[in-house]
Amino acid sequence: MDSKFPINNKGPLEGVVVLDFTTQKSGPIATYYLAAMGATIIKIEERKGDVVRGYAPFITSNGQLTLWRKSGDELSLPMLARARGKHSVTLNLKTPQALSIYQELVKRADIVIENYSSGTADRLGIGYKATKALNQRIIYCSISGFGAGVMPGRKAFDVVIQASSGMMLANGIEGGPPVRVGMSIADTLASLYATMGINAALFRRERSGHGEYVDISMLGATTAFLATEDWQSLGLLGEPTRTGNFNVKATPFGIFSCKDGYVAIAAGSRDPIAHSLFRVMGLEAWTTDPRYATLAERCQRNDEVCEVVASWCREYTADEVESLLSNAGIPVEKVRSPAEAISDPALAERGDIQAAEHPTLGTSTGLNTFGLPIRFHETPKGTDGAAPALGQHNRLIYGKWLGFSDETLQEWESNGVI
Repeated sequence: MDSKFPINNKGPLEGVVVLDFTTQKSGPIATYYLAAMGATIIKIEERKGDVVRGYAPFITSNGQLTLWRKSGDELSLPMLARARGKHSVTLNLKTPQALSIYQELVKRADIVIENYSSGTADRLGIGYKATKALNQRIIYCSISGFGAGVMPGRKAFDVVIQASSGMMLANGIEGGPPVRVGMSIADTLASLYATMGINAALFRRERSGHGEYVDISMLGATTAFLATEDWQSLGLLGEPTRTGNFNVKATPFGIFSCKDGYVAIAAGSRDPIAHSLFRVMGLEAWTTDPRYATLAERCQRNDEVCEVVASWCREYTADEVESLLSNAGIPVEKVRSPAEAISDPALAERGDIQAAEHPTLGTSTGLNTFGLPIRFHETPKGTDGAAPALGQHNRLIYGKWLGFSDETLQEWESNGVI
């Protein structure tokens, strides 16, 4: 029996073994990033499978898209994206044998990551204290809604964290209703902070030999992200904190309508850039006019300045505005839909975006998903393997790696353990 895992990825985390007890989005995205950096991810699922395997949209066995399952052979696109490059085993944690299996896994692993409701892992016998007793070098990461031990059992989904963090009232306009960010931003931010914390703990362990408990709160991650802006001071100064598509502290700065679409223009934070915009618009006089030449004065006339820019933009197409302003060195981009951005070949070339991969059909033309937006120039990239079938690696991991016999595995299968 060899403690070294039989198959390794390539990348800066090559040889690092992760036990992944996560579901939904925050944990699976974090473990995808670890896999893309070279870690070996053992995704431990219930016998019925991760709930995400049932999430729409789906792709059929002949490559067709569908919103709902009809024949049962459809595969979830969210699962294909989030489980890439991982090994799937099944384990019923509520059976007596499960803890013995977990103990054998932990002795050989480097990292355990879970995103159960606070307190659930302890009740199952796989919490930090029990895990550390088995492996002093283990790095244990918990992702929960409010932090480990805080409000045990309380459910947290992205929308309620957006509400509680203040995120919903950072968007939109003063006096308007709360605005939800149109994606699961709280889940995604938690995954990023989890990945950051795990890598820092790995670095520390290399020097100290000691493991670590990495405790990530979705609420804390989202609120800390939000707090990178000075919301409290603006409120104390009587300034609006909800400015919609514009930044009134850097006029002109915002989203402007054109003949056929919208452009984002960021021309106000530096006076020379604002002056370049005025020249392109035929407003040379504004470059020396004390009412518009400096940032402080422009911001006091935000509505006036933005209306003049908006009027000018409406005379042109978005492509024309982008060309005129970019040629003058002014930060400008057309507003793209998510689908348009995800189809960008430059992002695909970098690996920031990747083609969705079906386990039997291969890559699917026109269907892209997230990649690892970190480019290592001196290190091979991690795995691009397709998402595994449920329990696909039971024999590899329980048999070849842990050393249990085929007879034992068959008995476990019969008794509902795996």
